[in-house]
Amino acid sequence: MRRWQRPYSLDITTGFAVLGLVGVAGLATFIVIMYLRGELPTPVAIFFAVWLAGGAAGTARHAMLGVYVSDGGVRSRSLLHTTTVPWASVAEIRSGMATVAGLDMGRPAIVIERTDGVAVQTPLQRGDLFRPFTFRPELGRLATWPEHYDEILATLRAHHRDAQRRLAASAGLPAPPPAAARPTTSSAGAGRTGTARDALSADQRRDIHALTRQHQRGALTDAEFAAELAKIHEIG
Repeated sequence: MRRWQRPYSLDITTGFAVLGLVGVAGLATFIVIMYLRGELPTPVAIFFAVWLAGGAAGTARHAMLGVYVSDGGVRSRSLLHTTTVPWASVAEIRSGMATVAGLDMGRPAIVIERTDGVAVQTPLQRGDLFRPFTFRPELGRLATWPEHYDEILATLRAHHRDAQRRLAASAGLPAPPPAAARPTTSSAGAGRTGTARDALSADQRRDIHALTRQHQRGALTDAEFAAELAKIHEIG
C-alpha cells in the first residue's frame, strides 16, 4: 500500500462535502455557459468565479479531512494542517479528549501518540446521536457516530500493529508482543480520563525518540533501528 488512503468508510459529513463539491462544479459550469452566451455581465461573472473558487477550495479540503495510512506511516489531515508520522515514530493510536485551542470539547477524539511523547490530535471525533449539537463539524473537525468512531479506531490500531510486525520482520526479529490489555470500555466511556497508556518510562521514551531521529537521518538502517528498539522494550 504505497498510496495514502483512508482505511475506513466515509462518514456522513464527508459524504455531504463530496456532494457539495459536485454541486459547486455544476454551478460553475452553468455560469460559464451563461457568460459565453452573453447573458451574464463580465463583473458579475468575475465575482461568481472568485466566490466559487473559494467555495470549491474549502469544500475540497473538507472532503479530504480524516486519517490516512500507507506503508510508510499515518497522516492526519485537518482543515488547515496536515501531519505525517512514520510508523517507526508511532507509539500508539488511542482515544483522547478533543480540544480546540486548548479548550475541552467534551467528547473523545482519535489521537496519534508519537514516540517522543507528542500527541497529534486528528480531526476524527466521537459524536453523540442524542445530542445533535455535538453531531456536527466544529472548526474543521469531524464528529462521526459512536459505532463508526470505534470502527475507525480499531482499524487504525490494526494498521499500526501490522506496521510494527513489518519493521520487526525487516530486521529479522520476532514480532513484538501484543500491547498490554486495556480496559474494555467503549469510547462512550472514554470521558475525561482517556485510555491507558503504554508503560514506558520517560527515559525509554527519550531513548526511542533519539533512535527515531537517527533512523530518519539515515544514521541507522532499518535492521539496526528495529534491533535497538527491541532492546529498549526488553529492558522495560
